[in-house]
This record gives sequence, C-alpha cells and structure tokens, in this order.
Amino acid sequence: MLFYKKFLILLAIFFSLSSCNFVPLHKSDPKSKLINNKIYVENIDTEIGFYLFQNLKFSLNDNGQEKRLKLLIDLSTSEKKYAFSSYNEQTRIDLNGVIECTLSNGENTHKFTLKETVAYDVSQSIVANKASKRNAKKRLANLLSQAVLTELYHSSLNWIK
Repeated sequence: MLFYKKFLILLAIFFSLSSCNFVPLHKSDPKSKLINNKIYVENIDTEIGFYLFQNLKFSLNDNGQEKRLKLLIDLSTSEKKYAFSSYNEQTRIDLNGVIECTLSNGENTHKFTLKETVAYDVSQSIVANKASKRNAKKRLANLLSQAVLTELYHSSLNWIK
C-alpha cells in the first residue's frame, strides 16, 4: 500500500513538472502569424454581412487601414421553410448562406466559394421569432467566418507572405 502512495505522489510530481513550458498546438502555429494584420476586409452590406465583417476583422486583426492583400466577399442568403403545423404554418426555417470570396494582392488572386446552413424555429410569438432569426443570422455569420479563416489558414499560397 505504501508503494502505491509513493508511486502516485511521484507520478503527480512528474506530470506537474513536465507541463512546464507547455505551449498548445493552436498557439504555436507559425503559419497563423503569416496573415495576422495583413489582410484588409472590405465592408459587406446586410445584417449577416455586418456580423461576418466584424468576425473576420477581429480574427484577422484588421485595424481598417489599407493593406496589400484585400478580401472581397459577395454574400447571398436564402430561406427554406418546412415542418408545417396542423394550421399550415411553417415551424422551422433553414437560413442558407453562400459567399464567394476573392483574396488578391493586385497580381495574384485566390477565389473560393463557401456554403453554410443554420436553422431556427418559428413560434406564435413575434418577439421570439425576431430573436431566433437574429440569433440564426449571427450563427450563420460565425460559421461563414470560421470557414473563411479555415480556407485562408490551410491554403498553400506563397504570395500571402
């Protein structure tokens, strides 16, 4: 019994000391520094475009000054209503977002298209419907911004540097 206690104490000390100078993988990625504050994001109109613009601007550390690289985004959305109630009223709506992005520095261009879908419920309350629709728009913008960042970080574009 005494052997196990000593072993557990030694094991706890070993693990606590071995975690010194630990850097998580998502923090140590040198490629993430490559596009930090190097891409200018153009304004996007519509409510979803505003949320998308804010998310990208924050994630790319864009301070609003003109830069060598420009990211142009064309956003289109559509709704699909389904799940009808017994009164023939829709109870669920899909909000589809498609963005066509163009990253360019004047001589090089990288184009890509991304699609995301979110859904929200419709109830009898007007206030609840507006809140759920606004929440769905924010979620769609968040998903689209994460998809754009993933495309930028994982693309092998040497001219971004």
